[in-house]
Amino acid sequence: MIVLILRVHDQNGGTVGIAVLMIAFALPTVLVMGVAGRIADRFDSRPVLLVSSAVQLLACAGLASVENRWSTYAFVLALQCGQAVSSPTWGALTPRIAGDEDMGRVMALQQSLRALTGIAGAALAGLLVGTLGISVALWVDCGTFAVALVAAGLVRTRRGGRQEMSEPYSALVSSVRPRTFEGLRILRRDRLIWLLFAGTIPFIIVLEGVNVVEVFLVRDDLGASPTAYGVLEAFFGAGAVAGAWVAGRLAADASRVRCVLVGMAGTALSIGLAGLAPTVAVFAVCLVLLGTFNGGANAAIGPLFVLRPAEADRGKVLAAINGVQRAGSILALGLGGLVGGWLGARAAFVGAAACSLIVVASLVRSLRGVDRTASIRTEVLAS
Repeated sequence: MIVLILRVHDQNGGTVGIAVLMIAFALPTVLVMGVAGRIADRFDSRPVLLVSSAVQLLACAGLASVENRWSTYAFVLALQCGQAVSSPTWGALTPRIAGDEDMGRVMALQQSLRALTGIAGAALAGLLVGTLGISVALWVDCGTFAVALVAAGLVRTRRGGRQEMSEPYSALVSSVRPRTFEGLRILRRDRLIWLLFAGTIPFIIVLEGVNVVEVFLVRDDLGASPTAYGVLEAFFGAGAVAGAWVAGRLAADASRVRCVLVGMAGTALSIGLAGLAPTVAVFAVCLVLLGTFNGGANAAIGPLFVLRPAEADRGKVLAAINGVQRAGSILALGLGGLVGGWLGARAAFVGAAACSLIVVASLVRSLRGVDRTASIRTEVLAS
């Protein structure tokens, strides 16, 4: 993402060009969420992960080989089609590997590892682009997709497929037809996670819009180099590790909900402070705070979304959540490009913070009196 943002920036794509790039990252997850969820729940996880990882590897190779901006958008779309299928498949498979009782710690560990590898990736991206160029950085990225492909083949635990279905394989194939909103209907059975999910959408719309203008704040307003831009992203990752570690120690749904709300409020405040940062050093501190609050919220909300639905429906639910959140991202990126070009990067950051705090206050109010113990799974067992 950092390498491609720098590519579009250097090609004078402007805020609109970066918005289009980020829309390309988000759009496939929205368009295929119904099919992707059913594939994740009904087909053998191993071939699904192998094929989707291979698609991502080939798409990344295309990004490294062709520098045209429109080709970049096309290869990103292909890459994210693979991601749209692999993400809910991995998400639904992980509890079967680790066990439901340990998923809080496992997801916090995942969040921390994601942040740590993000630190390395962000720093390496800026360094490679600044020294060897964009193409070399993307070929290095191809190596990471190759590792993911190997990992998909080595995982022994499997989920879905003919061994878990009573109907013939032909019926299994024919059943994977577009049911775009099936995952949302399942999610709505649980009022707690439905409200949390609904509250995250406007939060995403408000805050992700600043992603479009961040590079302009860092490169233009603060005068940072491409290498510094990559290194700054590492500060966010460092904070995310700390936030995820705290959230991973939580075991009850009620405490996880509180952590989500605190994390959302802290994220909003950190965004506002970042928009006011007078120097690169102050901006780096704001990114550490932002990563801490955001990492804690993500690590706390993850187990709620994964564990509360019934096991057989987890792929559909995760695909629906990913799809709707990415739809919010698309709207956010469009608005971010317009607002950023109109008001400037600093005003966009501060405005996003103010609006997102209103969203958090509304979510806190809507959750008053909501049962934080019952789940879809227990309701199904009781019936």
